[in-house]
Amino acid sequence: MDEHDVPTRTPINPLTERILRWGSGSGRGQAFGRWLSKLIALPQLGRLSSSEIPWTPLSCPIARAKVAIVTTSGVHPTRDQPFHLNSDSSFRVIPRDAKAADLTITHQAYDRTDALRDINLVFPLERLRELEAEGVIGQVADEHVGFGFCRSAQALLAPGREVARRLAHAHVDLVLLIPA
Repeated sequence: MDEHDVPTRTPINPLTERILRWGSGSGRGQAFGRWLSKLIALPQLGRLSSSEIPWTPLSCPIARAKVAIVTTSGVHPTRDQPFHLNSDSSFRVIPRDAKAADLTITHQAYDRTDALRDINLVFPLERLRELEAEGVIGQVADEHVGFGFCRSAQALLAPGREVARRLAHAHVDLVLLIPA
């Protein structure tokens, strides 16, 4: 990849950027991030989930499956409106033929440095296309979905259901969920 094949990033507050780099680049920062996740995210998810997680087996061999990506990393086409940085439950559709240079990352809750070097860390579309070419998966879906940062898991329920309907309508067999 050369400098023209990389995604862009929506600028965020420089202090926030430094804190995020500390959080991902040091042992204490990573420990703090795990603690914060347990404090904020896990209680929300616990209130929203039922006691049983539904299991849906793959209905066809993976070599015939149509595969899509859903990510919460803030990835979206550059031409689309950026996500609101403070909280945004909307999603953006990313086409199958998107290149790294066509994408932007709009997110302020993780250090995007490595993702900007290799977008496949948070949005592995290039790897999916390689798997399709090798015959490992049947087909890469025509559309993939990017979400940004959202403070409320409850606010993601309606857009999540809409995404599920879109993917079912497109006859997607398997969805890779890529968290940020």
